[in-house]
Amino acid sequence: MQSIDQMKDETKLPVLITDHQGFITYVNEPFKLIFGWSADEIIGQTLMSVIPRIYHDSHNLGFSRFAMTEQPTVLNHPLQLKAVTKDGREIDAEHFIIAEQQRGQWFFGATLRPLVEQ
Repeated sequence: MQSIDQMKDETKLPVLITDHQGFITYVNEPFKLIFGWSADEIIGQTLMSVIPRIYHDSHNLGFSRFAMTEQPTVLNHPLQLKAVTKDGREIDAEHFIIAEQQRGQWFFGATLRPLVEQ
């Protein structure tokens, strides 16, 4: 399994990394191209910027549950979810989310492979 640092080497799939509070700390070039944000616009924003509004509550619940228990329910396997682009479009993407402790804090990384409509 990839580490958070290894995710930064990804050149084909969009990558997004957040800190333990859900603030975006890193995006790669494919993320910027597909989702439309520059690094300056998205880094420092919360993960809610790319999660459809209808899923905010369930994301917050899951994030809080993991923070309290450190028992993952959505990590380390592909998930088909929607993601929001800068212009507000929702696109289907396969998310693969990992969590890793660094310097005593959790960090989260995800690849977001856009899915083509069939």
